[in-house]
Amino acid sequence: MKKYKFFLILNLFLGSWVAICDPWIMPEEELFVKKLEFYSIRDGFSIDSSSYPIPWALARNPTEDVYQNYSEMTNYRIILENKLEKSSKQNINKIKLRSNSSIYPFRTIDAKTKDINSFAISSSYLGERFATKLTVNVSENPFHEKEYYFDDSYIALVSGNFILGIGNYDRWWGPSHHASLILSNYSRNAPGLFIRSLEGFTSPFPIIRSFGKLNFSFFVNQLESNRAVKKPYLIGGRLSMNPINGLTIGLTRTIMFGGKGKDNSFGALWDSIRGDASVGSGSGNLNVDNELAGLDIKYSFDINEVVWSLYLQYIGEDGTDYWPWRTFYIFGSEFIFSNNEMIQSINFEYINTYYNGADIGTNVIYEHSSYSSGYRYKGSPIGAFMDGDSNYGHLSYNGQLNETIELKFSIFYGNFNKDNSGTRNTWGINNREFYGSTLGLDFILEKDIKVGFFLTHINEELTYRNRSLDRNIGGLSFDYNF
Repeated sequence: MKKYKFFLILNLFLGSWVAICDPWIMPEEELFVKKLEFYSIRDGFSIDSSSYPIPWALARNPTEDVYQNYSEMTNYRIILENKLEKSSKQNINKIKLRSNSSIYPFRTIDAKTKDINSFAISSSYLGERFATKLTVNVSENPFHEKEYYFDDSYIALVSGNFILGIGNYDRWWGPSHHASLILSNYSRNAPGLFIRSLEGFTSPFPIIRSFGKLNFSFFVNQLESNRAVKKPYLIGGRLSMNPINGLTIGLTRTIMFGGKGKDNSFGALWDSIRGDASVGSGSGNLNVDNELAGLDIKYSFDINEVVWSLYLQYIGEDGTDYWPWRTFYIFGSEFIFSNNEMIQSINFEYINTYYNGADIGTNVIYEHSSYSSGYRYKGSPIGAFMDGDSNYGHLSYNGQLNETIELKFSIFYGNFNKDNSGTRNTWGINNREFYGSTLGLDFILEKDIKVGFFLTHINEELTYRNRSLDRNIGGLSFDYNF
């Protein structure tokens, strides 16, 4: 029976559509990460799935301790090693085609496109200590001045327990699936430098060591020139930890610093890092930075062969006395289970970016007096897609119908830009409740070919960046690895 189970799982994932040539797991592979989460909790340990991209070494590392307690390969090991060894290649070329009927701003962690129509071709190389990827995107987007981009391009080097590199790629910080309040893949990717841990590491300090293995990410990106303060820097750092099995705690901070007309000195940067430059007298103070900081918590456990997760992301705007204030949040819950070895998940999230404080009123979240273009890149929020002053609820299903078909279905409810003001809010003049639904199907035609479609219906005509959204929006996708 054990041997039968081994080959059943092995055959299932041998048929999965995947081509590995990145040193990490990207947000678009969320369903695969759900498989890892399910089997890791069932096998008695947990992985950090809250800091995309997830290095393969980080996903692989927790299994080493588990091997000592099992006489045979665990389900987790079978799935992971199969994906790494059976489907991996040193060089991979990819073609991605995306076509939507109109603008589609309701994107989630595994979003397929940021444009109406796009064509992307990429070539990547993955060695033992070096990885590189060049991606050329040709797109149709009414909000962008260029028609081509180099999103998802990078050069990365492994040195010890660190990944160092330069480039731009999608990041997602936090345990949520439909929005990240502080760093998501919603906007285009800004270029910059990055460093992150390759595997979890143990702190040399006894008190911190009690929180378990630590993982960190750090980046410095430069934003665009077409904004109120030209070419500022966006600095981000995240530290996550697993103090007990199933529990992940993340601490995150981002700083919008410097730019044309600002103090770009190291001393000013140090003041920002220490928290001395997040509050000031308004737009006349050159040393006032735009900062976000907060924490997220996720706890997962196994009940009757169902992995149940509860999570919270809590973020504050700017701060005073070294502490973030004017807070907003996400809370959610997820159930992951297996039906004939096919992974299924049901997820609920509620997202609140509405702040109406007695000290300042609304138009606070993602806004700033000095950096008046706000916490955005090329006009799109760097955090949650619903922007500030909004509420959003989402109930979704995501799972495998069989080895070649994936189904996604969701219903959602929201009220965007509730105060009906704010000239920079991407959702313009709306201030009305709405609801809708989305149906999506992905088909694996062959090992290296995947096609998909989605259809979204919204009961109200919403305004997005001064354009009216269609109430019915459809899209097609095509992926080919060669």
